[in-house]
Amino acid sequence: MKQDIYRKKFLLSQARFYGILDLGYVPAEKLKAYSEQLAEGRVDILQLRAKNLEKKKIAEHARAIQSSLVEKEILFIINDYPDIALEIEADGVHLGQEDMPIEQARKYLGEEFLIGKSTHTLSQALTAAQEPVDYIAFGPIFKTPTKPDYLPVGIESIAAVKERIKKPVFFIGGINKENISLVLSAGADRIVMVSALLGAKDIPEFCRQMRNLLSLKGLLAN
Repeated sequence: MKQDIYRKKFLLSQARFYGILDLGYVPAEKLKAYSEQLAEGRVDILQLRAKNLEKKKIAEHARAIQSSLVEKEILFIINDYPDIALEIEADGVHLGQEDMPIEQARKYLGEEFLIGKSTHTLSQALTAAQEPVDYIAFGPIFKTPTKPDYLPVGIESIAAVKERIKKPVFFIGGINKENISLVLSAGADRIVMVSALLGAKDIPEFCRQMRNLLSLKGLLAN
């Protein structure tokens, strides 16, 4: 298992493009098909977000998605539920501000799983950086239908986060093909996409285009 966590952490260190497979945008019966397209496009990390679905169903969908990722070297993350991540042997779990405390999740999962945390202010991000998380998501950068109740933090916050936090930070929220250049110019080198990614006409090609844009930033990143 130690070799496995080393593999996960190496893949995380190289990861630039993070996709979220969200049931708010994709019908449950199409999750497998979408996961195959995302795997073909080679997202670096794929998260399953299934709000308001019973855990048994989430686990079933997660297992089906995992089969799409075999030998693709794509990290698979479960949103919200450490118990499901443990049950299906996903690569890790992603937790929000209102979810299980990070210390508790780390004790529950041990050191063999990745843990990510959502943050919405610089203060929250700095706090998360001191917790036993492997990566941080920061945003929303722009207004987004995925999190309509959250005020955008703006691209001006990117530099402050990058300067003060050394753990991997993925910037999220309303990022799309039209504004990604602004996000990268502001200092981001890792991004998360949801609606723009899942709504693309050709998901594999869209993934490849985003990866190309991020590749130079990745080479220059610390």
